[in-house]
Amino acid sequence: MRKFNIIFFLVVVMSLPLSLHMKRNVLEDLGMTIAAGYDDLDGENIKATYILHQIDPNSKSPVMRLTSEAITSKGARAAANRKSHKKIVSGQLRVAIFNEKLAKKGILPLVDTLFRDTSISSTLFMAVSKGDVEEILMHRYPEIPDVGAYIVENIHQNIIREQFISSTLHEFLSNYYSLEDPMIPLLERKGDAVELRDVAVFLGDRMVGTVNPNETFYLKLIRDRYKAGSIELSLNAEDFRKVAPQLEVKKLRVVVENIQSNSKIKLISQMPLKFRVEVKMQGIITETSAQLDLGKAEVIAVLEEAISKKAEADVQHLFQKLITLGSDPIGFGEVLRSQVYHTKLTSDAWHEMYKTASFDVRFNTRIARSGQVE
Repeated sequence: MRKFNIIFFLVVVMSLPLSLHMKRNVLEDLGMTIAAGYDDLDGENIKATYILHQIDPNSKSPVMRLTSEAITSKGARAAANRKSHKKIVSGQLRVAIFNEKLAKKGILPLVDTLFRDTSISSTLFMAVSKGDVEEILMHRYPEIPDVGAYIVENIHQNIIREQFISSTLHEFLSNYYSLEDPMIPLLERKGDAVELRDVAVFLGDRMVGTVNPNETFYLKLIRDRYKAGSIELSLNAEDFRKVAPQLEVKKLRVVVENIQSNSKIKLISQMPLKFRVEVKMQGIITETSAQLDLGKAEVIAVLEEAISKKAEADVQHLFQKLITLGSDPIGFGEVLRSQVYHTKLTSDAWHEMYKTASFDVRFNTRIARSGQVE
C-alpha cells in the first residue's frame, strides 16, 4: 500500500508541468474581449468592433482590434472569429458601447443577448457613443495603447468619484422592466482623447435625449445619495448686496465639494398629479469667483439660501426637459405605484400621466465650512 501511494504521488507530480503547459496553450489560443461596440448600418445589419486581449509572446501587441458585420451580435462575433487567429471569447468583456443612431432605434435585442450569455458579467458597463463606435475603438491613440481598458477605467473612476451615474447591464435591465427609465453615459472621441461627455436618457430601450454633467448631478442627487460629490454653480450676485456691497459682478460662481445629501420624493396629489421633492445637501465651499467673508454667519446664511434657490430652479427646468423627452429616469412612476394602494400602473399608462406631472421642489442647503477662496 505504501509503495502504491509513492507511485501515485510521483505520477501526480510529474503530470503537473504537462497540465500547466496545456492550460497555457489554451489561453494562448484565446482572444479575450474587453470592449465591444455596435454601429447601426443601412438595412438590418450592424457593425461590431472588438478590442481583444491576447496572451502571445510572439505578438508585437497584446491588443487586437477587429470589426465584422451581421444582423445579430452573435452573428457578428462568429464573423469576427473567421477573421481572427484566436478564438474570441466574452468572459472578460467589461464595456459594451452602442452608437447614438442605434440607441435611438432601440437596443433591447442586443442587451438581452448580452444578458443571456452566461460568460458575461451583469456588472458589464454600458455606454453610448457620439458618432460611430468604430471611430472610437479603431483609432490609434498615441497616449492610449489599450483604448478598451482606458474606457472601462474612465467610466469606473468617474462613478467612484460620483461624477457620473452608474449604468451596468443589470441596472439597465432592472430599470427597463420597472417604471424607471435607464440612463447611460455618452462617450465622444475628441482628437486623441476619449471623454465622458453627457448622459443619454432613455424611454424604454430607446435613447430620447441627453443631459449635461450639471443636470446629471441633480439626477443623481435626487435618485441616489451623495457622499463626496461636487458642483459648480453660478449665483445671482444681487442676492448678496446686503452682506457684500463691494461685489461688482452680476454672477457669482461657487464650487461646492464633498457634498453629502439625502432626498425624499412624495406623491402629494393624484388629480392633478403632483410630487414633492425634498433634498438636504451639505458641502464645503472650496472656491468663489469674488471675495466673500465666509467667516460671517450672515454671509453663509445668504449663500445657503442662494444655492438652494438656484438648485430649485435648475431642478424644475430639468424636470420639464425630461417630461418633454418623455423619460422618467428618477422613477416618479415607481413612487406613484408604491404609494397608491392596489394600483395596476403599466409603463404606457404611466408615461401618458407623466406628461401632466408638476413638482414642488425644496432644497435645504448647509455649508459645513469654507475651503479655498479665489
